Amino acid sequence: MRLIQFIEKETSKPYKQILLIVAIAGIANSLLLGIVNHATQAVADNENLTQYFWLYMVAFALFLYAQWFAFERAIITIEDAIYNVRIRLTSKIRQVELPFMEEQGSNSLYARFTQSDMLISQSIPQITGAAQMSVLLIFSFLYLAYISFFSFLICMAGILVSAALFLAKTRRITALLQEVKQKEVSYFKSISHLINGFKEIKINRKKGQEILQNIATESAEIEKIKLEVGKQESRLWGHGRILVYTLLPVLIFVIPSITDIPTDNIYKISSTILFITGPIAILINIMPVLNRVNLSIGELVSLEAEMDQVISKAFSRHNGDEKEERSSDLIFSDFKEISMQNVSFTYTSDSGGSSDFSAGPFNETIYKGELIFIIGGNGSGKSTYLKLLTGLYYPENSNLFVDSIAIDKTSYPAYRDLFSAIFTDFHLFDKFYGIENIDSKKVNYWLEKMKMQDKVEYKDGGFTRTSLSTGQRKRLAFIAAILEDKPILVMDEFAADQDPQFRQYFYETLLPEIKAMGKTVIAVTHDDHYFHVADRLLKMEEGRMVKSM
Repeated sequence: MRLIQFIEKETSKPYKQILLIVAIAGIANSLLLGIVNHATQAVADNENLTQYFWLYMVAFALFLYAQWFAFERAIITIEDAIYNVRIRLTSKIRQVELPFMEEQGSNSLYARFTQSDMLISQSIPQITGAAQMSVLLIFSFLYLAYISFFSFLICMAGILVSAALFLAKTRRITALLQEVKQKEVSYFKSISHLINGFKEIKINRKKGQEILQNIATESAEIEKIKLEVGKQESRLWGHGRILVYTLLPVLIFVIPSITDIPTDNIYKISSTILFITGPIAILINIMPVLNRVNLSIGELVSLEAEMDQVISKAFSRHNGDEKEERSSDLIFSDFKEISMQNVSFTYTSDSGGSSDFSAGPFNETIYKGELIFIIGGNGSGKSTYLKLLTGLYYPENSNLFVDSIAIDKTSYPAYRDLFSAIFTDFHLFDKFYGIENIDSKKVNYWLEKMKMQDKVEYKDGGFTRTSLSTGQRKRLAFIAAILEDKPILVMDEFAADQDPQFRQYFYETLLPEIKAMGKTVIAVTHDDHYFHVADRLLKMEEGRMVKSM
């Protein structure tokens, strides 16, 4: 069972102890059946019921305690397993590279992370209860064998036939659920368009109508498959009921006519069959839950395998035949020059075939303390160049140097520490993560410099407000980048969302001040009125650096 394999792999908690307690709970529950049957017989024979009463109370107390203990330990165990998976997967998120994140998309990754472990966690009480019911059924059937072995054989034959039908139905349901997951990927993508593209949709009715039509179509397809899943699961439930209510008349009306069974045993057989009706229903109802849990575990395993493959591929590509990744002892606190020698990068299609866009080769050198503007038309490769320069993309060759020190895979983490960056798709964090000993006076100084002192305050390690315009949020991101105190500040179209007055202030006052602090500033810009501020202009066309001015 995939769930057991998941627990064995992901936690050191003693899950076998849980199985033992579940078995004890099931045995205690089945003892209640035997005690009640024999107590009923004792009433008919005018026997003393005291011993049966105390046996019943002991079995009942054991059942309640074992059930409570099993539920509690099962929840602790599965939450520990989920915790370990979350920590490991989030750690691997830091190890994968930007192309993987761009290909997956934030919405898809978020759904794969959260939906799977949530379903596993929520299903554990039901699965634990079903495991207890399984033990109860085993001992109930053993009790039935004790009463009438022939009746027991009839029951086993019925169960084997039903089990074959269940397995066939379960395979069909699993295939349908897998299809639903695939359809939901497209559905979630359309929903992300609806939310993230709200402004564009609001001013373009046809665009909004088409997206809503896509959502309606995808929802209808998902609904159709889920209805089929519901039909198959209801039939599964129906087959279980048919099994029970077919066995009951056979054992009560048919078996006594062909075999010599005492009347008292007929009562016990009928009560036993009625007693196991509930557990059988629970086991049938847990089948859909188990199907979904297995799919969720498979989703987590698949996600980790994809990340492992990307991590391994990136490492092997940049480290030749080395077998094991090693940490670099390099620390770059500053630099004199960063040089690229024939550095290039190629975007490939999803199938891994022909290239969609190629950038480079680049042969540029960045010197400490420079103020550099990168210019060029849209789609010329400026953002790709920044991602190569900051180490977010691995080049197709490793000809990247810091002060004549070659940068390879092991030294990339240290190399990236040279940079603070504000990209066009920047993310504004709620706190100043990774910055120690924050000086509130310094934060307030930069709030004033960025003309934000009347809108935002610094409090509890972060800004009191982030729900602002894009331009204002960029200013806060700029403050966070400055507080990181890195040697190089990279900005991609920072001024594009600023008003004209602030734009002029940014180019003519702020950037020279940042340079005077000893920082190297590299900015992508279209503002030709301010090109004179830069020490150098690097111009790009069609993925190539065509001019340095």
